[in-house]
Amino acid sequence: MRLVLLAALLLLAPLPAAAQSLGDAPPVYVAGVYDRLANGGDYDPPDALYTPRLLALWKDMEKDSGGEVGRIDFFYWTSSQDWDLKDVSIGSTFVDGHEDRMIVTATFRNGGEPRRIRFYFEKTGGRWRLDDVVSEVGDAWTLSVLLKYGWPGGG
Repeated sequence: MRLVLLAALLLLAPLPAAAQSLGDAPPVYVAGVYDRLANGGDYDPPDALYTPRLLALWKDMEKDSGGEVGRIDFFYWTSSQDWDLKDVSIGSTFVDGHEDRMIVTATFRNGGEPRRIRFYFEKTGGRWRLDDVVSEVGDAWTLSVLLKYGWPGGG
C-alpha cells in the first residue's frame, strides 16, 4: 500500500525545471534558468554549478562579508536585484580548439533595458561547470573580478 501511495505521489509531483538538471548541456541549462525567471520564478544556483575556481571566489567573498551583503549585491543572471524579463534568446558556441569550453550568451530585456550576459562553461571532472560570467550590455562587469575585488571605487 505504501509503495502504491508513493508511486501516486511521484506521478502527481511537478516535474523539475530544466534549470535544476546539472547534467543538461550549458545552453539547455541556461535557457531553463531564464525560462523560470521570465515566468515569475526564482533561481538559487547550487554550488555544484561552479568550477572549483569560481566556487572558491564565492566562498572567499562570503567569508569576507561576515554574514553581511558581500561584494555582489545583485543577481548576476539578470544583472539586477529585480527582474521583468522579455525577449530572451540564448546562443552558444564552443571555444576554438576546445570541445571542453563553451560560451553561452543570453540576450534579453529587463524592465525594458537591453542586456547581454555571457556564461563561460568548462568541463571539469567530466561535467559542465560555470567558470565565469560577463555582462556586456547595461552594467558591464565580470563575475570573478567582482567576487574577488568588488566594484571599482567600492560602488
